[in-house]
Amino acid sequence: MICVIMWAKGENCTLRDFISGTYRYQIDDKGRIRIPAKIKNLLGEKLWISVGDQENLVIYTEQMIDQLYDKYGKLESDDPAYRKQRYIFANTFRFQGDSQDRFQIPQILRDLIGLKNEALFVGMANRVEIWREDTYLETLAQDNPNRIIRRSEGN
Repeated sequence: MICVIMWAKGENCTLRDFISGTYRYQIDDKGRIRIPAKIKNLLGEKLWISVGDQENLVIYTEQMIDQLYDKYGKLESDDPAYRKQRYIFANTFRFQGDSQDRFQIPQILRDLIGLKNEALFVGMANRVEIWREDTYLETLAQDNPNRIIRRSEGN
């Protein structure tokens, strides 16, 4: 509908690609995993992996890691957000595929969220979250998506 309105006004409109869907993938004994092709094609080449704000991990694109650095990278130790800076950057790693397109999830990150043999990739529009399935399902139950949708429609 928005594109039709923009087109009628003589403006260009392109449909945006965004990262979506939930995918279950196996983690091998060395902590390597493949990124779902539908997601990987949207991410670009230079990726980073870090702790998320819940019991999850987040894969960031180069642009997103630059934004994170701009927000937290230059804080002084007396800034209240300094602890968050330490937590983020101490737990952020370059995320590169090997010759067989497997990506190594650092052991410290696997330990932080209890990731073992399997992980869920969750598309979140402009980023990807990695979850343990049980934790993700618990979080969904707590969030109660139906209530969130009704609340936002009522505003």
